[in-house]
Amino acid sequence: MREIQRQVDQMIIHLGGYWRPLSGLARLLEEVGEVGAALHDHDETALVEELLDVFVISTCLANQYAITLQPQTSEANEVPIHVTYFALVREAGEVARILNAYEGDKKLKASATPGSLKRHIEGVQRAVVAMAERIGLDVYASIGALVEEKSSRDFGRFDHTPDPITEPSVRSYPRQETGRYWGGIGPKPSETFDRYIERDHNVARFCKIAPVEGLDGFVIRLGDQRWTLTERSVELIPGFYIEEEIYGNDKYIVIRQPN
Repeated sequence: MREIQRQVDQMIIHLGGYWRPLSGLARLLEEVGEVGAALHDHDETALVEELLDVFVISTCLANQYAITLQPQTSEANEVPIHVTYFALVREAGEVARILNAYEGDKKLKASATPGSLKRHIEGVQRAVVAMAERIGLDVYASIGALVEEKSSRDFGRFDHTPDPITEPSVRSYPRQETGRYWGGIGPKPSETFDRYIERDHNVARFCKIAPVEGLDGFVIRLGDQRWTLTERSVELIPGFYIEEEIYGNDKYIVIRQPN
């Protein structure tokens, strides 16, 4: 599954970047509806295509929150396929509920459960795998060909959308492989840290989402910029602390949660 997440990530970067999460969610729900339409029309060719699309888009959403997914297996081969579709709709609805709290207008509950987004995305994929097995489709064996097809067919189709999981700062951060990080846009020349925090809205997103989602840090690669952090700087991000890290010629500012 880790290799599939890597392939999907490379495809998305090639195509211009991830959709904003709520746009990705809309696409996920659209594809779940199209799975239902294929079932209703008894169109197995369409069902194969839509199941694979649901799997890929749900993987995209997991990638955007630096979630490492586990491969799913079907444990209910005798369950009618339409019943499994109900499970798919239920899990997709739970993903929607969480992302509306993360990215939309719904308030994030104090009782929000860490790991719930991972659990429900895996629930979506478990339902996809179960439905696929009923029609003889091996989802994991089919993803590589689909990624290759989409990389060619959809190139230039979508506008570039920046995302904190694709920023050069996090892609170059030496410790990315051992944690779950988002990255910030590069600072402008002579820009103060205070102004940067106001400008990059993903910092505020990180501070809202990190405590429940378990993100480890928000990484800013400074380049030629040299910031002097003050008490005022720390006060801008209550509940978090800021570290300066140097790796060779690269200097990073990392915003973290207390353990």
